[in-house]
Amino acid sequence: MEKKIKLSDYVAQFLSNISDFAFVGHGSSVVHLLDSIDKRKDIKNISSQNEQGASLAADAYSRCSDKIGISIATSGPGIINLLQGIGCSYFDSIPHFIISGAVPTNNMRDNKNIRQVGFQEMEVVDIVKPLTKYAVLLKKASEIKYELEKMLHICKSGRPGPVLIDLPDDLQREYINPNKLRSYNSNTKSQKNNITKKKISKFFQLINTAERPVIIIGNGAKKYKNEINNFIKKTNIPYLLTWATFDMFNHNERQCLGTFGVAATRFGNFTVQNSDLIITFGSRLSYQLTGANKNTFAPNAKKIIIDIDKYEIKKKNSVKIDLSFNNDIGYFLSQIKNYKFNYNKNKFKGWIDFSNSLIKKYPVVKKEYFKQKKYVNPYVFFKVFSSISKKTDILIPDASANLIWAYQSLEPKIGQNIFTALNHSPMGYSIAASVGAKLFQNQKKLKSNVSAFIGDGSVAMNVQELETISYNKLNVKIFILNNKGYGLIKGTLELFLNKNYVGVDPESGLSIQDFKKMANSYNIPYIRIENHKNLKQKLIKILQSKSPVICDLIVDPDQRVVPKLSSGNPIHIMSPLLSQKETSKIMNYSK
Repeated sequence: MEKKIKLSDYVAQFLSNISDFAFVGHGSSVVHLLDSIDKRKDIKNISSQNEQGASLAADAYSRCSDKIGISIATSGPGIINLLQGIGCSYFDSIPHFIISGAVPTNNMRDNKNIRQVGFQEMEVVDIVKPLTKYAVLLKKASEIKYELEKMLHICKSGRPGPVLIDLPDDLQREYINPNKLRSYNSNTKSQKNNITKKKISKFFQLINTAERPVIIIGNGAKKYKNEINNFIKKTNIPYLLTWATFDMFNHNERQCLGTFGVAATRFGNFTVQNSDLIITFGSRLSYQLTGANKNTFAPNAKKIIIDIDKYEIKKKNSVKIDLSFNNDIGYFLSQIKNYKFNYNKNKFKGWIDFSNSLIKKYPVVKKEYFKQKKYVNPYVFFKVFSSISKKTDILIPDASANLIWAYQSLEPKIGQNIFTALNHSPMGYSIAASVGAKLFQNQKKLKSNVSAFIGDGSVAMNVQELETISYNKLNVKIFILNNKGYGLIKGTLELFLNKNYVGVDPESGLSIQDFKKMANSYNIPYIRIENHKNLKQKLIKILQSKSPVICDLIVDPDQRVVPKLSSGNPIHIMSPLLSQKETSKIMNYSK
């Protein structure tokens, strides 16, 4: 007689093959699934204080690991709370496996004009469709294997992203015969070779005729570092990084010209604006990179785009594309690697020298910042922090000003993992994300740090996950850049609304909590740093601590992001403005 097993046990077994942890919130519709996971030794439930924290931790776990983050919540309020992390994964193309518990099938409404039948019943699939690659309500227990395998395939293939299955409570309790379950056959075809010799010839012809080419390395290219490196060595073309690929290379490599965009570096923006050829690997060239008026972005450059997502290539609100390849980056590079490419490798030496001279001329972290007596200058903090961080550390900025300060002034080392939810960018991401990141490090027995950087205004968004950190004894370092309010929004109000502050600091209606009391309530050590005195030594002591630490860094409330694009300008015209003469001289480099 063939042995039957409970469906929730089957699901738990499947999940154990794709992850070491399930980040969960509890509820009546997931009790059987969490019980099944709890009985296994090869996967562990990590209970969050709020399902939002669970979904953000799962998202971060996927960004760190070669496995997939899993988040689980009950229907109704549980799944609503998960949406934050689902959005982070969807917009940043992160694989994420989500399970929601649904009411029993006999409690489900059969008429959409009825608002609700079962307790906490909700149309989960319809709600998450815009934020997932695939979402399904399981209607028959016999389809569980097919749906799980389909989800896993879709989650990882093409442009990755989140997937969800809504599991009714009664089906979780049903017994099934695993040997009689239908499998999913993806019928995956090898990628269509639409890379013709004619297009390859044009690709290299554009390189041969270029004098000031630059490669832009986006998120879609991150897993092809070796292949990208080989292409750079072959062509000797310098490269710019988006924030998503900020940690792919050492910051001081000669051909690495930094980051660019609305709030990045002056030198990176001057470089891309002076270029005559842009080769973009896996970046959608968002407004945060090009500025609002895409016609002013690298106006004299031919633009080549390689992207797996055909819709990104075809979108109307894009830069003018001269040559495109709708292909996976790795596949594209494999097709062109044997192309004979003979030309003078020193051709771009002067161009690279010019770009490197801009790096020296326009440093983000200026020497005078170190002389500041009162407050901690955030640019100094991140510069000093970079000097003492390890090559295997995980660094997680949050949102708003602290995010920009971090990506402007951190100096990555190869091996570090520096990430955040770049495109959705919710306040409070880094505290919850540090849970998933530290569990990954602990599983791998890595003796390195997870550091979360967050603004004082963002802490309250996920403050409850400090309890998850404390309870699980996760050695996470949390650095609060405390400028007494929403500094970046203040800058916007100063620019557009004549400093009419509304809800951005205590004086305008926003309460900011006492972080020492907060730390004490979660039994986490607290350290306050008010200036640069012995800053490096204090940071070393924090990073060497064997317990989690909350470090309150007191930043000038008037500290702003510098440099930063003023709305409507081309990206090489950043505030504070340079003289017109100086700007014209740099922008006329080719002449």
